[in-house]
Amino acid sequence: MAITSILSNITGAFNSLTKKSLASFCFLETSDGNEMLVAKDGSLATMIRVDGSKQVMGDTELEHITTSLNRQLGPYLGGEGHAIQVWFSRDKDLATQMIRDQMSTPREVAAQIGMNLDDVFDERERHLPKYITWEGFYIMLWTRMSALTKKERENARLELKPPALMPTVSDAQDPFRVGAMLRDRHWSFVRSFVSDLRDVSIRAESMNVHEAIKAIRNSVYPDLIGSDWEATMPGDPLRVRIPEITNFDASHLLWPKIEEQIFTREAERVSPRIIKLGSKYFACMDMVVGPTETMEFETLINRMIEMDEFPWRCSFMIEGGGLRSLGIKKFLASIFQFTNGDNKMIRQAIEALQESQQNNTTVTRLRMSFATWADAGAPDSMKQIEERGARLQRAVENWGNCTVSPLVGDPVEGTMSSVLGLDVASTAPAGAVPLPDVITMLPLNRDASPWARGPVLFRTADGRPWPYQPGSSLQDTFIDLVFAPPGKGKSVWMNTVNLARCVSPMAVQASGGAELPRIAIIDVGPSSAGLISLLQEALPPHLRHKAAYHRLRMTHRHAINPFDTQLGCRTPLPLERSFLQNFLSALGTDIGETKPPGGFSQLMGAAIDALYAKFSDADRKGMPLRYNEGVSPEVDKAIHSYNFTINKNETTWWDIVDNFFAKGDIHYATLAQRHAVPRLEHMMTILSDEQVLDVFGTAKHNGELVVDIAKRAISSAIREYPILQRPTAFDIGDSRVVALDLDEVAPKGGGPADKQTALMYMLARFVLAKDFYLGPEILAEMNADYHSFHGPRLKKMKEQPKCLVYDEFHRTSKASAVRDQVVVDMREGRKWGVHITLASQLLADFDKEMASMASGIWIMGVGNERDVKETTEMFGLSATAEEIIRTRLTGPGRGGAPFFNVSNLKEGQHEHFLINTLGPTEIWAFSTTAEDQALRNRLYELLGAVRARQVLSRRFPGGSAKSEIESRASRMENRHSRSDSDVNASIIDQLVKELVAMAK
Repeated sequence: MAITSILSNITGAFNSLTKKSLASFCFLETSDGNEMLVAKDGSLATMIRVDGSKQVMGDTELEHITTSLNRQLGPYLGGEGHAIQVWFSRDKDLATQMIRDQMSTPREVAAQIGMNLDDVFDERERHLPKYITWEGFYIMLWTRMSALTKKERENARLELKPPALMPTVSDAQDPFRVGAMLRDRHWSFVRSFVSDLRDVSIRAESMNVHEAIKAIRNSVYPDLIGSDWEATMPGDPLRVRIPEITNFDASHLLWPKIEEQIFTREAERVSPRIIKLGSKYFACMDMVVGPTETMEFETLINRMIEMDEFPWRCSFMIEGGGLRSLGIKKFLASIFQFTNGDNKMIRQAIEALQESQQNNTTVTRLRMSFATWADAGAPDSMKQIEERGARLQRAVENWGNCTVSPLVGDPVEGTMSSVLGLDVASTAPAGAVPLPDVITMLPLNRDASPWARGPVLFRTADGRPWPYQPGSSLQDTFIDLVFAPPGKGKSVWMNTVNLARCVSPMAVQASGGAELPRIAIIDVGPSSAGLISLLQEALPPHLRHKAAYHRLRMTHRHAINPFDTQLGCRTPLPLERSFLQNFLSALGTDIGETKPPGGFSQLMGAAIDALYAKFSDADRKGMPLRYNEGVSPEVDKAIHSYNFTINKNETTWWDIVDNFFAKGDIHYATLAQRHAVPRLEHMMTILSDEQVLDVFGTAKHNGELVVDIAKRAISSAIREYPILQRPTAFDIGDSRVVALDLDEVAPKGGGPADKQTALMYMLARFVLAKDFYLGPEILAEMNADYHSFHGPRLKKMKEQPKCLVYDEFHRTSKASAVRDQVVVDMREGRKWGVHITLASQLLADFDKEMASMASGIWIMGVGNERDVKETTEMFGLSATAEEIIRTRLTGPGRGGAPFFNVSNLKEGQHEHFLINTLGPTEIWAFSTTAEDQALRNRLYELLGAVRARQVLSRRFPGGSAKSEIESRASRMENRHSRSDSDVNASIIDQLVKELVAMAK
């Protein structure tokens, strides 16, 4: 047995006999400032919270981190004076509480809005703990008195002496332990360390002393994690206590001792290996022989996951001067070399370490301790903690072939060795380990989420939670590109994130109270129908219109006039004019071409200005449209009810608009204005206007006058597209989350279809998002008579979160005007607080300019190797990221749908491989499969949304009934010759009956 092991056992036995209290294991005395803890001997300590890495980590990245940190930390660990404790823990038992805490804010937001989404949140709290684990990762930096010279230490001791005649402080934090000698050295160490971590893309931040003490206490008592407890430290209001010692003792006037605040329950020694601490049994162990092969920490985590992971933690205590402790061993090995061949190997190993140090490789003094725990009140709890201890020992020993011993002497002291931040002491024997090997073994490859909280909770492949907050202040712009081949989980991901936007705290921060954000979804197909249905059923009946799903049709009933303006405005606002110019350019683009004729856009700009001037009553040469009774019976009825005076051939529609507005009737003013503004057909007259012809009348393209091309294009559009023939009839009203399905008006198949699709995307964007790009800044450009209406509205609109989603974006590939408009939306989005999301099947579906502006890239899959290379080159990804995109984006599975994220934030670029894990309730809510939708909608009608989702989730926990329907259909087809649609309808009827019966 090693001398260190013998000494450890002797010490442990002595401590056991003397029943050493937990307080004796705390080396902390008080604090100095906001982030510095002071030890009982005057040493200083600061705790660092490590969020993890901002990039995926492979061999290349790990080698870079190892090389960099070895170079930067070498000076601090080359000698004595500094110590680093790296503490890491995973506790699956805390997953439910953690997820409940994460979901508390979305629950509150949903309740404020009036939505009942309890079944969704309840299921997340039940389902996600199967896949997600709580993690804690902290580093304690120590600067000890030995960092000072002999003379400085003498001065420091004098500095730490209390003044003469000062009262004693026997039961409180001693303020005279705070000295200035070490402060500068320690701060330099802390700042340099945090900076070094950030330089290798590891998110880390120093913690204030209250957070640090709380983290220490939580590591002692894991069952207290999540409490609101906070330590009382210098600088906090004094809570005067009753004097209990002597009249010359000032303890009752100062802050309670740190150890008395941390340790609220004593430890009980149950066996030589197990203690009871609070409500938990603990089993501890130390690494007594280091690994023969240095392996990454990820290997240990994977070993634990393979063993059906349970709560565990580890502590790396890293100090300088690793070779000094080996001097006696080398001496003894030389003496006894002739008797034992192993001694020669020891001496050679020491010499190899010395040679490494001479080659600028720092050799550290490393001690490693581990622990696991289990609920003391659970059935068979002793058996459980014994099994967990044995499994943890096997997992650690398989981590590079090391030796771990649970016989640490005193099990209380052994357990405290794996606690965070109490002391630099440890029961583990020290090993001399080169710093690069130590760095390789540390848990640095944990994916860091820049968000501490978020309404959606993604996860890493090994179960680390990754909260996401769409549209947060961590981003400069809000532009997402989402791409994946069909079947990779893109639609479900988008529904997940759009639901998250609805329950985000930002949804209730605007003036006007809590309400849904503005989300406009332009889609081809019913991908968003499930989300809308979920929101509608969650809202109370009088608010269900706030979420709407529409299928746009090429009919007069769905007419949209792109020349509509804001209420009372005789001319379009600048961005509205820009949109009109792009729309008309798309209209004038010949079939088979991607751009309009040269000069066409400029012609349209001039024509737009002339058109509004002609139909404005504010222009002395204007000819505003006259009011004609019978055009809108609804408006006529309102006019009669208000008893407006109508002068035939004089009263204009603008007069009607102003009259309604003067009465405060915004609804009828809006309806009347639809007849006051110009329409596409009026462009034919303007294109013959002298004001336009004087400038553009002679411009030609391929021998044809551009004006004639414009007339032909507009005439054709009026003839071919009924949706453009009338004043606006299609209106989303005051709906806030709207999905507009273009499936019926965006056909496939050649040039004419491509052109129609482009125009429909533009119209959809106009009708859904015409209010998005408004704010108080533009009030001066609006009709002064309407400022009382628009002022509060513009302020509210600017504050509200807004999102514009273009799905199936590849359908616009041949329409430069649409893409030009999208680029304008992307460039202007930040100014107006608009989040833009473009979704398609391939990266190539987005222009390079769009990709360069994106703040979030979400990749669910790629088509082929060329796409892998293109994605890697476009976003400057690492070889590790490239391999993930090539091999690991396999589509939805039992544990969720994997994806790769690149986020460009204020703090730099993040790259992460993540998984979107949903329970069957959400999958059923978001399903876009025709059969699933039919079954779900039928059950919604019969059982109500919540009960229907519960029954569907229990009967089909995979989130789909399609395979069951196909299986039954196959059996029916063998017996009957019926059409597929009839068979499916019959099976769905049968399933509905079965599920309704199950619900009773």
